[in-house]
Amino acid sequence: MTSFGPAADRLAAWIQSLGVPGSLASWGAILLLVLAPTLGLIFPIAGVAQYFERKIAALAQRRKGPMVGADGVVRLVIDLVFFWKPRWQKQALQRTIENLPLLKPVLAKVRQWGLGSIAADGVKMFLKEDMVPAGADRFLFHASTYLVMLGGFLAYVVFPFSQGFHVADYPVGALFLGAVTGLVAVSILNAGWSSNNKWSHFGGIRAVAMIVSYETPIALCIAAVVMWSGTMSLQGIVAAQYHEGWLSFLGWNLFQTPLMVLLAGVYYLSGLAECNRAPFDLSEGESEIVGGFHTEYSGLRWGLFFIAEYADMMLVGGLFATLFLGGYQSPIGEQWIVSLPQPWEAVVHTLIMATKFVLSVGFMMWIRWTLPRFRIDQVMRLAWTKLVPLALFVLFGLAVTQLVFANLNGTVRITHGEMISAPVVSLGAMGIGLSWLLVGGAMVVLVVLAKRYGEPRPMDAGVQDALTGSGTWKRTKAEVAGKESA
Repeated sequence: MTSFGPAADRLAAWIQSLGVPGSLASWGAILLLVLAPTLGLIFPIAGVAQYFERKIAALAQRRKGPMVGADGVVRLVIDLVFFWKPRWQKQALQRTIENLPLLKPVLAKVRQWGLGSIAADGVKMFLKEDMVPAGADRFLFHASTYLVMLGGFLAYVVFPFSQGFHVADYPVGALFLGAVTGLVAVSILNAGWSSNNKWSHFGGIRAVAMIVSYETPIALCIAAVVMWSGTMSLQGIVAAQYHEGWLSFLGWNLFQTPLMVLLAGVYYLSGLAECNRAPFDLSEGESEIVGGFHTEYSGLRWGLFFIAEYADMMLVGGLFATLFLGGYQSPIGEQWIVSLPQPWEAVVHTLIMATKFVLSVGFMMWIRWTLPRFRIDQVMRLAWTKLVPLALFVLFGLAVTQLVFANLNGTVRITHGEMISAPVVSLGAMGIGLSWLLVGGAMVVLVVLAKRYGEPRPMDAGVQDALTGSGTWKRTKAEVAGKESA
């Protein structure tokens, strides 16, 4: 029987004990562990995330946000159950139900918080007509939606939610992750081209150019963490960040050296662009290219692109936690959680991981309603002239740090519950302190020097004349009076 991780193997063994063949039991366990959470959690999470994004936007703009109640849901249920009754009887029944003593305050809170918008958006998305433009490539037009979902959700195969709750722990998990997420760029370009719309094609080209550009610093960031941890397995990366004692966060990569803090910033900015989130949402720049690559999509197919975007946001946030924040580890008392029985350990660690990527996604939403959109030239310049050199600098700095401390302290293997890390370089308390003192101090000095002695950008001659009041911008009172009289 093929092994797909501890949780899948145990469930497959139980299914096999019922008389089901081994391979069929394995795939049945995979379907239960992957499809059930996906259909029950990931799909609805898009509607819930959209609700919170509207609320965050309302807070940023000093308004209340969605105020949709559950009246429509109650009316829909009554129409489906009592379809034979006349309209006036169904309306009277709805008023009776909404005025029930226990239900009335609940419906009032639903309207106050706007929770009905989640159901309203879902129903609207399912009921809209699925249209295909004239002259479009019908097969590729439909295939793009499935391809973007495939690229968004295949990455969760190697994503570790706990020591026992993962589908597969591939030794090349980081490489697999980068390969399957590349399908998103293919699907976006395919969606724009197959729509037979020049604006959609233009939006797809811009989106792919941006995604490919920002995949380079993301790949460099992942490569740096892989080099630091000595493995491409995501479970191995999490295990390498384990620290005994109550202060578990001291072992997280983010607190090892200032270079990791710089690397985390590069990764997070690149992840924002990878998800087409503001201020990098150039593929959907409504003021420039209508609606981007999915202009011609409607109904559920447009919703699949929408769901894939939020799935990518959760993946970026979860991978950020895995690479820099100890993954599913608790910041305090991780040793106690590891000693729990595996079902309880899986529940606690999954909740910790969910908290981390929910906070990360919330920060992405806050950024969207805080910063203005960049121009496409600014976006591309940031990737190739700022983030890529910074990622290369950090990669070189981490390599030098490992080389120095490998000769001083050697390598160790860290045991984290059932997981054992690859040989990693041990900095020790003194090494971490020196790293923060020397490297952090050098970085501060470089920033101050660059700010003070950096070359200013050449100012346009017309702007300089306008600021100084000289040249062609300087006019006499007689000239002004002559123009006014004319």
